[in-house]
Amino acid sequence: MKNTTLILAVIVSLCATFQVSAQENVPKEVLLNTMNSVNRLKLSNLKTSELMEYNTAYVDKVYRVLESGMSDNEQKSDLKALANDREKDLTDLIGKSTTRKYAHLTDKEMRLLVHKNKLLRYIY
Repeated sequence: MKNTTLILAVIVSLCATFQVSAQENVPKEVLLNTMNSVNRLKLSNLKTSELMEYNTAYVDKVYRVLESGMSDNEQKSDLKALANDREKDLTDLIGKSTTRKYAHLTDKEMRLLVHKNKLLRYIY
């Protein structure tokens, strides 16, 4: 009985370890919808459509990196570079204060996605 309990405990702990280290795939549409939740920014229709077009192109770039097969370190550095470019682009597009407000509004939703794929923490 003790051996069965010990074996079961080892199997459960191994399964838990593999579950923690595994990264889930976040669908592109989910990330794009999260980034396009801009209704509370009260932007003009033109600025909203420009921001959504920018987000579509940005998410495409992010997924090119994520699906590239590069090492995690290479992906991290590429995603950090994309995030730096994005911050500059968003500031040019919607202004500095609106960019901060946008980041604040999407932060909670992005954290949920980061729990599924740790590499997504480098995109914003």
